[in-house]
Amino acid sequence: MLTISYAPGDAELASRIQQDLQLALAGNVLIALISPESNADGDVQAAIEKACDASQHIIPVIVKTVPLPKLIDHLPAVDFSESYDRQTLLDRVAELSAPGAKPPLKVRTPKVIASNRGYGYLLAILAIVWFIVGIVLVGFGGIQAPREEYNNIDTQVAATIQLEVRSNLPKSTEEAANFPLTVQAVPTSQRPLLIGTATAIAASPTPR
Repeated sequence: MLTISYAPGDAELASRIQQDLQLALAGNVLIALISPESNADGDVQAAIEKACDASQHIIPVIVKTVPLPKLIDHLPAVDFSESYDRQTLLDRVAELSAPGAKPPLKVRTPKVIASNRGYGYLLAILAIVWFIVGIVLVGFGGIQAPREEYNNIDTQVAATIQLEVRSNLPKSTEEAANFPLTVQAVPTSQRPLLIGTATAIAASPTPR
C-alpha cells in the first residue's frame, strides 16, 4: 500500500503526487514530504516512526531544502525543492516495490529503544535473582565445595611431591657428595623439603 505523509502546507504537492501515482504498482511504501513544516508536525513524524517500526519502505521527498528527520537521514531523498520530476519518483517507487527489493534497514526508533531497554532490565533482574539464590543455597542450603574430592586431590599432589623428592635423595656415597648440586637442580619450591628429608634421614639412627 502506498501512502503519503505531509504537513497541511504541502497538501498541493501531495495531491499532485497522489494523482501521478494512481496507476503505479506500489508495494508497502510511505512517501514522506519533507519541509520545515513537516519536520515540526507531530503527525508526520509519528507516521515516519510508525513506518520504520513496521519495516515499511520510505521515500523522503524534499519539498523545501531542510535536513531529513533523524530516523530517515540515511535514506536517499527525491529532491523536488527546485522542480517536480514525476518520472524520478515513479522509478524510485518501482524500485522499492519490486519483488527482489532489499528490506528496509532496521532503525532504532523510540519503540525499539524502549523494547531493548526492557529486555536489558529483565536480564539484569534475572542475574541478580540467580546471584541471590546462589548465595542462599551456599549459605543455608548445604551446598558446599566437594571437600572429599579436594582432599583426594591434595593427597595425590602430596604423594607426587614425596615421590619426586625421594627420587632425588642420595642413594650412594658419590650421590651424597654431589647432593648440593642436586639441590640446585630441583625446582626452588622442592628444595626445603628435599633438604629437610635428607637431613632427617641422615640424623635417624642406622638400624642394626
